Amino acid sequence: MKTSLFIKTTIIILLASLFIGCSAEDGEQGPTGPQGAQGEQGPQGAQGEQGPTGPQGEPGEDGNANVIASEWIPEQFSNNIVSYTQFYIEDEAFTSDILNSGTVLVYGRDGASVVPIPVVFNNQTYYFVLPETLGEIIFVARSVDNSTTAFTIFTDFRYVIIPASNTTTKNGQTINFNKMTYYEVMDHFGLSY
Repeated sequence: MKTSLFIKTTIIILLASLFIGCSAEDGEQGPTGPQGAQGEQGPQGAQGEQGPTGPQGEPGEDGNANVIASEWIPEQFSNNIVSYTQFYIEDEAFTSDILNSGTVLVYGRDGASVVPIPVVFNNQTYYFVLPETLGEIIFVARSVDNSTTAFTIFTDFRYVIIPASNTTTKNGQTINFNKMTYYEVMDHFGLSY
C-alpha cells in the first residue's frame, strides 16, 4: 500500500507541476542583442547563356543636326532703276564640302508667299551665286533683256544649307529637295517657317 500511496502522491505532484507550469504568464521580452559579424561572400554563380538577338528596331526620323537655316534676310538690292543689282551675306557654313556635295536652297518672300530661287517674274530674274572664295552667298537680281527696272518683288530671302549626310533616305535614295515646296522642306527637317 505504501507503493500505491507513493505512486499516487508522485502523480499528483507531477500533475500539479504541469498545471502550475502551464498557467504561468510570459515575461517581458529582453533587449535585442548586438548584430553578429557578416559572413563571407559565397562563390559567384555560373554565367547563364546569352539569349537570342532581338529584332531590329524601326529606323528613326531623318535628323536636322547639321542643317543650317538662316533667318529671313531683308532684301538689300539697289534702290535705283538698274538692269543688275546684287548683295551678299557672309556665313562660314558655306564650305568646300557644302559646295562639292551638299545642297543649298534659297527662298524669296514677297510678304505672303515663299518662292524658291532661282525664279523669273515678267522681265526680272532672281538667283544666287556661291563664289569659290567660300564663306558667302551672293543674291542677284537682273532684268532678262538688260532693260532698267526696280527690283522690288521680294522683301526678304532665306537660305537652307543641307550637308550631303542629310540628302539621302533610309534606303539610300537621294532626296531631291528642289522638287519640294518651302513648307515641305521645313517640315522634313522640323524647322520653323
